[in-house]
Amino acid sequence: MRINAATAAILLAGLAATPFAAMPLAHAASPVHLTGQDATYALSLTKVRGHSVTGATGRLNFNVLETCRAYTVSQRMTLLIRNQDGSLSRTVSNYDTWESKGGHRMSFVLRQTEGGKTVIEDQGTATTGPKGGEVKYLVPKGKIVKLPPGTLFPMAHTRMILHAAAAGKPYIDPPLFDGTSVHGAEHTFVAILGHKDGSHSKFPALNMQPSTLVDIGFFRRTNHDTEPDFRTQMRYYPDGVSRDVRLDFGTFVLHGKLTGLMVPPSACASAARDPVGKG
Repeated sequence: MRINAATAAILLAGLAATPFAAMPLAHAASPVHLTGQDATYALSLTKVRGHSVTGATGRLNFNVLETCRAYTVSQRMTLLIRNQDGSLSRTVSNYDTWESKGGHRMSFVLRQTEGGKTVIEDQGTATTGPKGGEVKYLVPKGKIVKLPPGTLFPMAHTRMILHAAAAGKPYIDPPLFDGTSVHGAEHTFVAILGHKDGSHSKFPALNMQPSTLVDIGFFRRTNHDTEPDFRTQMRYYPDGVSRDVRLDFGTFVLHGKLTGLMVPPSACASAARDPVGKG
């Protein structure tokens, strides 16, 4: 589970949008700056495939702390799922990362519990660059995984999506490592579906800001991938905030409605906000 992330996971929802081919250039040139944020989403069930799940509800909190050199991201998701036999299962996922703004270094920890018992735990550090990179796990202890050239970490992945949207590209497909899998980098296919002009919002940080609808599929890096392991759809704003979230887990789909948002002022000068290079 993640919201790209991005990351998040870390965000999405189906809204009518104008195809990018018809976008005015002024919209495509919206500045990109990934900001700090504290966003809360109410999760509700919108689709069920099969019969294993009959109900689901939950809450997602996505917190990004921006400094001049890095982003610290904390994501907490709580799900209450009603199974076919009427029983309830409660899953809590805690996912924390530190990522340099240059996009070359990252640390991560993922813990997931069911009924108070830890069922998943990944922890480690990673480096990446044009020629590839490496993940060194603390949990599982001693595990080392190589990353292919061009692998992105979550915030860098989000930044690339927004820059591609601003450039009018229809899709991008970079590899991503976010720390949620011991298999290393995943393949992502990001379809950039359209642009929407700014409109009034009850959240001041989003008021009259343009947005971009994207659909992201996450695939295991094998030669036999036909369907994504996980799929998400988000409506991104230029600062990396997403107003709506759609999470497709295969057997069921959740919609996340933004219920709370706080965007602090940037602690850094504008020249240091969106670096590409060292770090």
